[in-house]
Amino acid sequence: MKLGLRTRVAVALALVSLAVAGVVAIGTYGFASWYLLDQRQTAALTRAVLDARAVNSALDGGTSPTAALELVPSVGTSQPMINTSDGWHTASIGLPPSVFPANFLSLAADQGAQQRIEVGGDPYYVVGVPLTSGTYVEVFPLRELQQNLNLAATGLIMMSLVAATLGAVVGATTASRILVPVRRLGSGAQRIAGGELGARIDLNGDADLDPIADSFNAMAEAVQQRIARERRFTANVSHELRSPVTSIVGTAEVLERHADHLTAEDSPMIAVLGEQARKLSQTLRDLMEISRLDGGDPLVLEYRDLTSLCRDVAFSRGVDPDLVSGGPSWTFTDGRRVERIVGNLLENAQRHAGGPTEILVVTSGPMVDICVGDAGPGVAPADRARLFEPFARGEGSESTTGSGLGLAIALEQAKALGGDISLHESGDGGARFIVHLPLRLELP
Repeated sequence: MKLGLRTRVAVALALVSLAVAGVVAIGTYGFASWYLLDQRQTAALTRAVLDARAVNSALDGGTSPTAALELVPSVGTSQPMINTSDGWHTASIGLPPSVFPANFLSLAADQGAQQRIEVGGDPYYVVGVPLTSGTYVEVFPLRELQQNLNLAATGLIMMSLVAATLGAVVGATTASRILVPVRRLGSGAQRIAGGELGARIDLNGDADLDPIADSFNAMAEAVQQRIARERRFTANVSHELRSPVTSIVGTAEVLERHADHLTAEDSPMIAVLGEQARKLSQTLRDLMEISRLDGGDPLVLEYRDLTSLCRDVAFSRGVDPDLVSGGPSWTFTDGRRVERIVGNLLENAQRHAGGPTEILVVTSGPMVDICVGDAGPGVAPADRARLFEPFARGEGSESTTGSGLGLAIALEQAKALGGDISLHESGDGGARFIVHLPLRLELP
């Protein structure tokens, strides 16, 4: 699953913050560790040399090794030791001489040596200085310093995590603010796609974003004007053709009534002329209706019982009203538009599926569904969306009596009422159209 832009920006800033904080933390810890250890070892080395001189003077004066070690001042937790021909001497209990590396002892007895060692997991710094009659060794524990360094490392890690968290918060906040105008553009595009062609994006004085919003508004204006021109053109053409088509239909009907006075060759031609003229007249009426849907035909709201309305529409279309089922469904809507929707769906079932087999009205929450099913050949899933386009017909349809605008008009009427139409497969294997309408429609 691809992450959203807001999440990607937040994650990116969190990683950058963590990387920067990590580099700073590692650098800080490395420098602090080196500096503190170096200072600690330098101080320990200086003290061991001074203590070795004092012990060496005492031994040269005839003082015993044990008494000479008592002359070493007790500072901190260091452990002084002397290795003479009599063996090892120490003034305190601490590390045994056996833990010292052999090469360290030999080097310390020869020219002096210093080395860090680890015993039982604890670090130590050992300094060896040669004496006139032996070797002086002083052990300095580094455990406390290492604990302080570990504590500092933990603090730096926590600070790095806090920096990453702050980076994520800043990234998410910044991305949200950046995406506000993008969401405005998306909202405007959705409103236009939903049929609200007058939707526009308000300018907010941003020098970078206002040109984008202005371009979007110009595009929306151009689309609205083009659609308006197309609708006016369709309405004008339909209006100009209505009179001559009406004359042709009237003439054809007159000729059909006097068909018995025509020759056998002319009668079929007159019948075809009448059928095609009436089909053209119906197409013109449908085109004029489509051209009026874009604000040209205002809503007239009233309380209507959709179940009773469906029975009336079924009766007027020659369909058995007993097919209508469902309890009373009172809605506040435009009854004329609902009659047009149901009538077009019934005519579609009559033309292409031998008539409807069910008309069901169901109320569910704030919506009411009107279902019109048939037992026809059905519609392939790939053709269902295209079926609501103007002049579209199903692949298996052989009917030529319709204009191909009925379903397109029904869908536009449903959207004008704040609803929609979906197409499914009926229980009889045919098509099942479901009109989704709100129970109460509010005027804009």
